[in-house]
Amino acid sequence: MQLELINQTYLEERTEFKQRTIKRKWDILILVVEGEYSVRVSETQCSLVLQKNDIMFLPANMEIERGILSPLTCYHLTFCPQAEHPFYLAASAGKLNLPNEQRAAIFQMLKHAFDLPDNRELLTHIISHVFAENYLFGNDKAVKSKPFSDEVEHAIRYMRRNLDKKIDMDELAERVFLSHSGLIWKFRQELNTTPSNYLKILRLRYAKQLLLNYSYSITEISEMCGYANPYYFTNAFHGFFGMSPSEFRKHYLK
Repeated sequence: MQLELINQTYLEERTEFKQRTIKRKWDILILVVEGEYSVRVSETQCSLVLQKNDIMFLPANMEIERGILSPLTCYHLTFCPQAEHPFYLAASAGKLNLPNEQRAAIFQMLKHAFDLPDNRELLTHIISHVFAENYLFGNDKAVKSKPFSDEVEHAIRYMRRNLDKKIDMDELAERVFLSHSGLIWKFRQELNTTPSNYLKILRLRYAKQLLLNYSYSITEISEMCGYANPYYFTNAFHGFFGMSPSEFRKHYLK
């Protein structure tokens, strides 16, 4: 499972949050070492309390109201995953239901990793490990052999093969023998996003690969990723990665 670590935070004996309502454009893992952490999901009005050794997964763009019920020590790991990976798809928003021995091992790894000065690669491995453990042991403890339906699988395959072309969602739905609304429903159920947004993610991740590995101009890359106008491409890239394509290339290749 490939992912990019965005931020790592360790809160120790915290008694309150200055910002109670948060909404991040990246995914978050919350791992509670001590104390009680209350979370209320704004969209569903669902509330829960995280306690010692609990691990919670918050998908991107989910707004939550949070509070501290008793002095809190916890880890926040913010990251951007490869959304179509089966380990990632098996995880639902909320507490991850892992066996005690798996959770204890994860917290032990985190404790050692946070003491290291250069720990990004190790933390990335630990996040992947959390999703792998959830995939194997979470929920019904049965490995999901097929992460999504034939219709969604075929739609994704078509998107990947035609990233440089304009893709009409009505035509794509017809290709997989669904209505437009049916295709949207399938993607929301199985990937927690819309087909259009998923296509955007595929295009921008492909753009990132091109920026890092080839010397194509921004205009050439925008065309290769299905954007007719470099301006729209730059805006979309900045909205997803937090910097323009030129800034991204300069930052990571310096």
